[in-house]
Amino acid sequence: LKLKCVAHSLQPHHPRAQTRRGTLSCSVRERQFTYPPLTQQPSLSEHTRPEALQSVHLTRSIDLCRMLHQMKLILFAGWLGSVAAGGALIGSSSGHPQVDGPGADAWKQASGAKVPVAQSVESDSEKPTAPGHASESPSTSHDSNGVPEPPNVPESAGWEAQFAWGLYHSKTACMRSSAGRWALDHKGSRAGVPQEMLRAEELLDSAVRGAPAEEQRRKVAERALRLYYHAKWLAERNHATAAEWRYREASRLALQTRRKVLAAHALGRFGYFLIHWNRRQEAKEVLYESRRISAKSNPLAPYLLGVLERQDAGADLERLKAAEELILNGGEQPSEDLEAERQSMVKVIHYWRGAQTSTRNCFASADAAFVAICLIGHLFQR
Repeated sequence: LKLKCVAHSLQPHHPRAQTRRGTLSCSVRERQFTYPPLTQQPSLSEHTRPEALQSVHLTRSIDLCRMLHQMKLILFAGWLGSVAAGGALIGSSSGHPQVDGPGADAWKQASGAKVPVAQSVESDSEKPTAPGHASESPSTSHDSNGVPEPPNVPESAGWEAQFAWGLYHSKTACMRSSAGRWALDHKGSRAGVPQEMLRAEELLDSAVRGAPAEEQRRKVAERALRLYYHAKWLAERNHATAAEWRYREASRLALQTRRKVLAAHALGRFGYFLIHWNRRQEAKEVLYESRRISAKSNPLAPYLLGVLERQDAGADLERLKAAEELILNGGEQPSEDLEAERQSMVKVIHYWRGAQTSTRNCFASADAAFVAICLIGHLFQR
């Protein structure tokens, strides 16, 4: 749009500039906008230079033109927003997958909250397994919904009493919606941790050190599992430093007791949260390590790796296909939200692979953007 502003009877050398106030009018194409007279018009006197008066008029004209230019940008942005909203409605009403990133639906913005709170990547519908398998797979082992009962023995009754009280404090700390009092973790993460959670970790560590040799391995595995749940509780509330140390420590202790599945699970969940903390390169390293430790019962790590590699592949077709294979072969995810997103991404991958062979397959999607990109791509290939 061409913008033209004219200052009437405000020229510094106009013969009636001292006595007559003018109005400033601007035209945008055919439309005329008239503004009220300028209230503070300097008069030509012996102390007023024509150059200074001309600078004042020019500054006012420039400010008005800037204001109209901003109005034009706002109207144009509103038009783009309405177009984008219309496209989103078309995509959502058609049932076509809208994929924004891994675990996007697992994150909810609390009303009035300043920090997003992450939900667990584990499905609430999964039931706990037998106690003998609790240390193998945390995705299938959950704390009971009921409040645990405190042990009937004092903490000073021996290592078994200390371990029992450690489990009790650990479970109650993870079940609380509010953390209560906090304390500084001097020995581990050197970050703030709920005081009850820190007390549980100290009791479990002391009990494991005092346990006999034949009980060491089993108790260390249980301690690793409790650290995993502590890390999950902290990560869901974005206490990254405290959660990172506990995820890594849980993986280390699990490997020490040859619980490879638990070690891989801990790093896989840690990689999930690293992605949402926008630490993508660290997430890749952690997920590769998780996959190296164990590929058994570990569907989360390859899926998240595939998503990251697919986003970073760019024009590298071989890298893109390898990333898509990780997603297609990832298996069922540990939560319903992640599995729904994986299925959506699988549909997107199949659509583009089919659209690559024929222009007719471009119309298999109800998303207008997908169809347009597909047709333009075939047009340039010819």
